[in-house]
Amino acid sequence: MNPNPTQLPWKLNSPTALFTLLLGAFMLFLSLRAALDPISAARGFGLPDSGSEVIPWLYVKAGRDLGLALAMFALVAIRQRQAAGVFVLACMVMPTVDALTVLHGGASLAFALAVHGSAVVYGAVLGTALLRPKQVTS
Repeated sequence: MNPNPTQLPWKLNSPTALFTLLLGAFMLFLSLRAALDPISAARGFGLPDSGSEVIPWLYVKAGRDLGLALAMFALVAIRQRQAAGVFVLACMVMPTVDALTVLHGGASLAFALAVHGSAVVYGAVLGTALLRPKQVTS
């Protein structure tokens, strides 16, 4: 139910909805990759892949990423644009911690910024766009 009839609902073909769905799809991809091919996922994440001790952590990451994807899909499906914006911005703590984790594990700063820093930038831009007031057109 739309409490303010002068505002149009969040359209599924709007740029913010599409970029939110894209982020959700990417998180789903990362989840499936970590579950099905944990060694490649570890390399892509920036973790050392020299032993089997990394695999349980990748399953934890797979569950986290799946939950994020489902939440983003749900927020778009129920047309909760502002909630999606708050959610995306709050979630930016995760790639920030991921970047610090891989740096601590020996990854280069360039790698951490390229992989995890780019996720922070994408999320910050998308979250800000989602929270901008909608322009109502007649």
